[in-house]
Amino acid sequence: MAMRASIPERFSAFANWLAKHHVDGVEHYGSTSVRYQVARYCDYLHENPWSDGDPLKDVAARDGAVNAYRNYLEVFNTPAASIGSIMSSVDRFYVFLGLGPVPSEGVADK
Repeated sequence: MAMRASIPERFSAFANWLAKHHVDGVEHYGSTSVRYQVARYCDYLHENPWSDGDPLKDVAARDGAVNAYRNYLEVFNTPAASIGSIMSSVDRFYVFLGLGPVPSEGVADK
């Protein structure tokens, strides 16, 4: 079995990178907001390990985990505009990791 990426290490590298790179298009709190939302997503990944691959290394696993997180947010009646903002932050994280942008809509289950 392949070794999974360390969630804390990947988040730490992203947070360090984010501190040195301006976030365009983020109205409220800029990089601090992005870092907070990505930390929440990383907490979600830690508490809900993805069984179908490593969402920090594999695009298909990323898509499944992001879709599950989007559904998780909806369960708590998170407004659609807030989910969009959260997904934008998660998108920045995945672009940083080299996996590209996250799907803008839910991914169909396989």
